[in-house]
Amino acid sequence: MARESYAAVLLTQGEHRFYQLAMPSDVLGECTFVTTRDTDPEAGFQRLLDKKRATEIANYIDSGHGTIPTSVILSAQEVCHLEYDSRNKTISFEILPSSFLILDGQHRVYGFKISDTKIRVPVIIYDGLNRRDESRLFIDINSKQRGVPSELLLDIKNQAEYENSEEQLFREVFDLMSTDPTSPLFGRLSPSKRAKSKISRVTFNAALKSIYPALSSRTPVEIQEILSDYIASVRDQIIRNGGDEEVIMNSVTFRALTSFFIQAARRVKDRFGPDYSVDNFNEVLMPLFDSIQLAKLSGTSQAKIIDYLDKHFKGEFQL
Repeated sequence: MARESYAAVLLTQGEHRFYQLAMPSDVLGECTFVTTRDTDPEAGFQRLLDKKRATEIANYIDSGHGTIPTSVILSAQEVCHLEYDSRNKTISFEILPSSFLILDGQHRVYGFKISDTKIRVPVIIYDGLNRRDESRLFIDINSKQRGVPSELLLDIKNQAEYENSEEQLFREVFDLMSTDPTSPLFGRLSPSKRAKSKISRVTFNAALKSIYPALSSRTPVEIQEILSDYIASVRDQIIRNGGDEEVIMNSVTFRALTSFFIQAARRVKDRFGPDYSVDNFNEVLMPLFDSIQLAKLSGTSQAKIIDYLDKHFKGEFQL
């Protein structure tokens, strides 16, 4: 039976003590499991694992540029016979599949395990926890940690040079609409966080993604101008029919109305050619908004809103 020893720092917080060390990724993969309810550690991994996420971690490490400094958090089990040498500042333990229960970091551990690259991983090992302690610590770790908002990650992707061409286009259109005083969304967009009565970058990107094929041949400035005229027309029609334009700021409604842009733009092009002005959008949208119930735009289902608009839009056609 193999036994390993590593330099470690003993720390105490509250009633718990733990060790901080660096462990080789291949050793980490050999001696950890993810649930005390499974006798097969590998099966436990498979049941709780998002394989795509773990594979992305492995590919990131194998790229040669990957670095994941966040500590994997483990709970030592009795079978590993963990020992701390205070004189040499080292811990030693038996390498068994059930030596350590993973409290946080299962995707990282499995990503390291399937990676071709072996690295040293920051690890925190708790010792002397019972099942209640492990369960409570697991809950505390996973309920009190807060991930970085998706809006902020999107906002800084450009700085990190991580954007793809689609994300770059959406960012440029978003920024143009956010800074152009003539845009109907001026002052109504929130780039790096969610904000009440504003459209976040995440919602905006999701909305434009549904119509991206129709936009790809246009410049960001052209897209901003066309979409601004369309949204302005929708806003005007809502107000003309006694509605509250704030409905557009609902994320579900905004995504649905943006997706419906394709139908409206196609009708404009059929009647007026590629002249996507507010007036031309008004011409094709006025009969639609005269025939619908504005309350139907406030639903919780994007698909239902789109189906409702499509049904009435097609139904109003006359020779």
